[in-house]
Amino acid sequence: MNKLKITIIVSLIVLSILFLIFIKYSRNESEHDTDIVAYVGKQDISARDFQLNYEFGFSLLKKTNDRKYSYLKYMINEVLLSQEGYRLGFDKSEKVKNQEKQLLSELLVEELFRIKVDKNIIITDNEIKDAIKKSTVKWKLRYWVELKLKNAFDVYDSMQVSGYTKVVQEILADNPEENRNLKDLETGYLTWMDVPPELLEKIKNLKIGEISRPIELQGVYLIVQITDINRSGISSYDYQNTYKRFKEILFYREQKKKAARFVAKFMNPKNVIVKGNEFRILANALTEWKQKDSNPDKFLESVGKAGKTEPALLKLKNNLGNIFVTFNNGNWNVKEFLNRFNLHSIKAKPLNKQLFRKQLKHQIGITIRNYFFVKEAISNGLDKSEDVVNQLDAWRNKWVYEEARRFYTKNIKIDNNEAKKYFDDHVSRYVTQNKKQPKFSEVVSQVKRDVYIEQAKRLLEKKIEQLKKFTLVKINRAVLDTITVADSDKPSDVNVFLFKSSSNRLAFPIVDPAWGL
Repeated sequence: MNKLKITIIVSLIVLSILFLIFIKYSRNESEHDTDIVAYVGKQDISARDFQLNYEFGFSLLKKTNDRKYSYLKYMINEVLLSQEGYRLGFDKSEKVKNQEKQLLSELLVEELFRIKVDKNIIITDNEIKDAIKKSTVKWKLRYWVELKLKNAFDVYDSMQVSGYTKVVQEILADNPEENRNLKDLETGYLTWMDVPPELLEKIKNLKIGEISRPIELQGVYLIVQITDINRSGISSYDYQNTYKRFKEILFYREQKKKAARFVAKFMNPKNVIVKGNEFRILANALTEWKQKDSNPDKFLESVGKAGKTEPALLKLKNNLGNIFVTFNNGNWNVKEFLNRFNLHSIKAKPLNKQLFRKQLKHQIGITIRNYFFVKEAISNGLDKSEDVVNQLDAWRNKWVYEEARRFYTKNIKIDNNEAKKYFDDHVSRYVTQNKKQPKFSEVVSQVKRDVYIEQAKRLLEKKIEQLKKFTLVKINRAVLDTITVADSDKPSDVNVFLFKSSSNRLAFPIVDPAWGL
């Protein structure tokens, strides 16, 4: 029987320094009433929570003259609706419970990495100084990318004969639809920290004008030519102003290496093996399905309904009971694996078979790894750690708020007559950029959405006023005024969001943008 052993690949969560400073939802022991910006019944909003939420909140919520105050009121609105949602039992709903279960797994994996990897990383002053010195060497390069290794070597061989410029110009001329030129394939000056370590290792000894052999990087093949090398000195000013940034860079590079070693040491004894035949059945089914449907939540439903017109899906349906993966003292069949697998993680298009299957293997490895990591984290009591509990509470509050919002607005229905009246009263809102006045029939969906948003907002504001009659709300204006935020001087239309790379989830809950629409 063919077997496919999947290499478990580390998926690290890399966050900005601001996130590392503020992410903990748990309150420090020294925190007291002067750190609380608002009280909503028995729940409070700390200055730190407000600052973090505000900094990464939607810009459309920061348009009033007193931006911090209005933003805080939106946060209070959500707390009130969340508390009402708990009273109505929305925290017990199947949807919220499933969200909690998925998030808990993510948090436990993060916490295990933090305890086993991050806490053991030490970056010394000498390492930082050496890194700063290395950054004085800068390369400028140009490159060409191919998806297949054979094609990459064909291009490389041609470049050895005719040179980089001529070969690339010929390729671009033969593919005018790509609308690229030589300048699009050139970089500015790069230092060692701008280049992935695996790429740096391959190009660091190249001379000016020398062309590299094809270099595999993230599923594609790069051909690189160095066009210039710049070496400069460094001053004490450079040390002082780049010290913190280089320490962070070194930390994350060391984190990646240590995490890979930790994963290998932890997983190798598990003897994880994925059956090659079942892997191919799954890959073929996903390829067939993705060409017709793009909603990952409907994959298992599609498998269950598969007929003769969908042979790959039908084959998967008929083999759901087959063993998919084995490990020491256990196994999963195909269906058991799919119930644990996050199909949202597969971003590659099935037409690129090589990249698609490589990404599928990677995510299968992540799924299996996380299963064992969660078990290990729970056995170490990390499910009771303050950070995990507080982050889970914060997201549960957010989900319960969302359920309450849906509950109170579910009966809003907008008919065409109501939408037409709104369109006539606000006709200037729908004028296009080229000053064209659209017909109502052309924008009816947008108009209905706008009417819905306004009605929902009025309805929720009315409900919130009712809730305030039974819930004490107190704003600590003195604390609010002392909080420094990034846009204190002027409002901005730029939105800056922070996502976790492991799950594509926001790093922490922020205020619903619907309050500002």
